Amino acid sequence: MKRADLSLSLRSAMPASDPAFPILAGILDVVPASRWTFARTAPSGELVALFGSDGDGNALTSLVHEFQRQVTMSPTGPRIAATLGPLEQYDSGITLVFADSRTHFGILTLLRTSELGPFTSSEVNVLTFALDAMSDRLSALRLQPPPAESGAEAAEGQPESAAEPPAQAFYVLDSDLQIILAWSSEDQRRIAPTGLHTRIAQRLPLLLEETVRALTSAWTGQSVKHTGVARPVPFLVVRTQPMSGPAGLFIGVRIDRFQPPNSLTGPASRFHISPREVQVLALLLDGNHLDEIAKKLFITSSTVQDHINRMLEKTGSRNRSELIARVLGWELGANKAPRAADDSSASRPSRRSEDSHETRA
Repeated sequence: MKRADLSLSLRSAMPASDPAFPILAGILDVVPASRWTFARTAPSGELVALFGSDGDGNALTSLVHEFQRQVTMSPTGPRIAATLGPLEQYDSGITLVFADSRTHFGILTLLRTSELGPFTSSEVNVLTFALDAMSDRLSALRLQPPPAESGAEAAEGQPESAAEPPAQAFYVLDSDLQIILAWSSEDQRRIAPTGLHTRIAQRLPLLLEETVRALTSAWTGQSVKHTGVARPVPFLVVRTQPMSGPAGLFIGVRIDRFQPPNSLTGPASRFHISPREVQVLALLLDGNHLDEIAKKLFITSSTVQDHINRMLEKTGSRNRSELIARVLGWELGANKAPRAADDSSASRPSRRSEDSHETRA
């Protein structure tokens, strides 16, 4: 299925306001699939809210069985692995189980026919970044209370466990954008034990290759070869840099998972902010006005304002700028927060921390 067809199937199956939509759209833009199926888990653990590229009535049953197989193999934490269930007319499949250390949040299967061929190593690297990004996003929306330590609450601000190093992949491309060297931190961390048999990538996924081409389009003749940065999909950052050696000029490409500077999970738990309020807060932090938030969440502007007012009360904030400061941890002390001239400017922070240096491909 072509990228445009995949995007169309997602848009017809899931509203763009759904919190999972941006990352799913990014996955389908980068990694082509003949068929995809996604479902979330309810707090009870049951799969609900099924979405997919076709209307197969057996899709949910198949996904439930696949979910059970994957969870049996890995009871906790996120997982990317070869699809364990029957592939039917498809030749290969990859399953992503979105989770944290306590709860499973959802599952995505991507299936391919022989026409598309097996998944490549670079596509699997991209999917591991998406796995972490979606797991974090759904974890923030679920807002599980933090586990107690020895019967008492963990110290405020104390991390649940030691953080893993940021996931990244590095490639060296020749002038034709073919991969001549590849390295990924995911190779040892997650991919090896999951039963995935992938094809060594000779090229980056098409969307990422187009991104690299756009970032290096000015590298001609004796011109200065500038480094470049782009976010082709919400969960990835692509960086390019010139690399010269005895054999000539090569393109260094580093792909990192884009991580927001602050997670809303901790502040939401600390201030007892509800999942719906987190959705409002996330859109507010992304620079949306009240009417824009209302449109995306299918509620009225007055309801949005009610949610904001409750968050102001819960956080002890006097205005939106102080609310943002408190939930992002910018306050300097118990009663100190950055001072803003007015709410209208403070409520529209930069959409991305790298906007001043970033080029969207």
